[in-house]
Amino acid sequence: MLLKVVMHEVVCPKCGCKTVVKKGTRKTRFGMVQIYLCNKCKRFFRNKSLPYSKYHPRIIYHALNHYNMGCSLQKTSGLVNKQFKVKTGKTTIHLWVTKYQSLCPIISVRDQHKDAGEVVFKKWFEHENLPYEFMYHRYKLNRTAGRHFPGLVKYICGFERGCPDEFFGNGQHCSKPKFKVDVTVRAQVNLACRMADFAVLAKRSNRERHSLVENFMLINDTATVACELPVWYWEKSIDSGVTGHVDMLQIRGGNVVILDYKPGAERDKKAAQQLYHYALALSFRTKMPLK
Repeated sequence: MLLKVVMHEVVCPKCGCKTVVKKGTRKTRFGMVQIYLCNKCKRFFRNKSLPYSKYHPRIIYHALNHYNMGCSLQKTSGLVNKQFKVKTGKTTIHLWVTKYQSLCPIISVRDQHKDAGEVVFKKWFEHENLPYEFMYHRYKLNRTAGRHFPGLVKYICGFERGCPDEFFGNGQHCSKPKFKVDVTVRAQVNLACRMADFAVLAKRSNRERHSLVENFMLINDTATVACELPVWYWEKSIDSGVTGHVDMLQIRGGNVVILDYKPGAERDKKAAQQLYHYALALSFRTKMPLK
């Protein structure tokens, strides 16, 4: 599954005109923001990604993450106040939690893991001269996969001890697969897409989008169990293989779901093949049926 970010339509806040043009950027404490000019009323304005909120989306994003990792309302308030030099209180945090609860279904089981110690395990790997932050959610993995996918649990937890890096210097990267496959592509907008849409509002630059989406989904939904999961396999008949990292791995509806975040997914001709190779590699490594 590819995540598609739904772009917000920019309209002039004064006259409501949709005929606007970009007129440079302005640096703020939260990063660069786009400035627009309305062709009708000639007013310059900055597009607000979250209407009716005086707080930057980055603050709300981190507040939701802190709270759903188990912090109390008071502690969450203190953390974002210190990090962003703002003044929020328990009431403000509670309002955000209530307002965005549809994007954070983990709230329904938050009390079951909030005192469970280290909820998310993280470890950096460097493959092909690029850093990857492998992460998995201990509680969600055991809750959703412990009974039905024990091989998957063992595989994911095994990366706490490290990763066999030698495979990632020999195989063909999954983003550039040589082995073509015939797949059917269907488009849909679901909760994962809406969560990605919200997470990218917190970016300071486009380079942050990937990690923002991964962290938000790993912490706040009930299905995502791991991010940047290394996978690889070798095809002996042609003496070649593929390697890669699964952006996000979900378990829902009795199925293991592989997600890849691509802002321009609809224009990527190889994206579907890439996902197929991820699935094939994960099936091989965990002994799970490909179907």
